[in-house]
Amino acid sequence: MSQQEPLNDDLDPLVKEALHWVVRLTSGSATTADAHAFEQWRAQGPGHEEAFREAAAFRKAVRAMNLPHPAIARAGNVTPIRKARPVMLDRRAMLTGGGAIAASGAAFMVARPPLGLWPSFAELTADYRTGQGERREIALAGGVRIDLNARSALSILDGGRGASLVTGEAYVAVPGLPADFLVKAGGERILARDGTFNVRTSDRETCVTCLSGAIERDTGADRRLLKAGEQLVALPGGEARITHVDPARAAGWRQGLLIFRNTPLAEALEDINRYRSAKIILANNALARRPVNGIFHTDQIDNAVVQIQQLLNVGVRELPGGIVLMS
Repeated sequence: MSQQEPLNDDLDPLVKEALHWVVRLTSGSATTADAHAFEQWRAQGPGHEEAFREAAAFRKAVRAMNLPHPAIARAGNVTPIRKARPVMLDRRAMLTGGGAIAASGAAFMVARPPLGLWPSFAELTADYRTGQGERREIALAGGVRIDLNARSALSILDGGRGASLVTGEAYVAVPGLPADFLVKAGGERILARDGTFNVRTSDRETCVTCLSGAIERDTGADRRLLKAGEQLVALPGGEARITHVDPARAAGWRQGLLIFRNTPLAEALEDINRYRSAKIILANNALARRPVNGIFHTDQIDNAVVQIQQLLNVGVRELPGGIVLMS
């Protein structure tokens, strides 16, 4: 390893630590253990959280500069991270180890971590996040309630009059409001005044299921009403379809059940991975649409690998750290 160039000694010690964490997570060799260790570091106290926020502010400053990589590394007039302490971040503040923190001018932190092994920048900066097997209830003004499923991230919009599901899954209950409550997810805009619905989003697709009452899909040009039992599935390319489904299946996770009925394997694994300490990775894309039928208990999710292996006769390879390759 090349000789390390220390960070500027004038920087706050926690900011230094935050920058070192960013370097580690964007090194290309980060592991799930690194991600867990980072979460433990961040949860130590408000100071650690503030340091991370300042590192995020620095990332925005780097992007705003819109400079090629060498120029970013040489820049000596970067806006200070901490306004109360006007310290200019020089080249030393941006370099550590043998590489630049600004390894990419377009993305200071990894926007889409490979295989989802650690949270993306958007997830890390969300207002609410849940971890493996964790669920959280969020109460908003007007009686709106959001139940956030495991491994999900959500931000509040417009002072509580809307929400943005960054990734994962959420149940939304709107008890009858004079104005629309907006939920954004994967490019979709859902409006509701009186109803309950389930929304799930990932890089693969965004799925919205009306459970009771009625909701509207707002495309900008027009609105499409979804009634109880109707489900919208929208793909990243713009393709969308609306079908009739069993509402109980869509929200089964709230009772600790994952109910799959002709569910594509890729979708089933997304749900199962919310409850596992390490991911099941589909190594053969040809299996993505293989249908899965069965009921999985979230408190016994470790049995899922063997059950799917038996149901679909697929190959399984276990890697260090609990990661499973399915092919």
